Amino acid sequence: MSDLDQFDLKILKALQDNARITTQELAECVGLSPTPCARRVKRMEEEGFIDKYVTLLNPKKMGVGLNVFVNVRLNTQAAKAFEAFEEAIRNLPEVAGCYLLAGNYDYLLQVRVPDVEAFRSFIRERLTTIEGIGETQSSVVLQQAKHTTALPL
Repeated sequence: MSDLDQFDLKILKALQDNARITTQELAECVGLSPTPCARRVKRMEEEGFIDKYVTLLNPKKMGVGLNVFVNVRLNTQAAKAFEAFEEAIRNLPEVAGCYLLAGNYDYLLQVRVPDVEAFRSFIRERLTTIEGIGETQSSVVLQQAKHTTALPL
């Protein structure tokens, strides 16, 4: 982050809040004229500080309102087992996130499905059919107290 100055950080904060902001609005927000503001955005895109622009959808409106976190322990700690598991997970659209962990479990999955019945089917027919899974433990989200995609800057 050492390559970023205060103007860059202000730009990134504003874009995290609203990526559809116009260059003119962004420039006014951070105290620059539009041309240098646009150059800074372009530079941060090229240097990889800005990864991509996305639209966040409402899970309930999209019919996948049940959010479940699933801990997964593999049978073995062999590198090939981890690679095979990750490849299989990439092909499951219900898995919104997959994180390799240090601790009692090997992976934490975030699973988005319509309801408990769909989750049961996902576990029985999709997840536990992946070779190498030793144990799973699921936690159903009852209420979301906080969710943000913004990074602290």
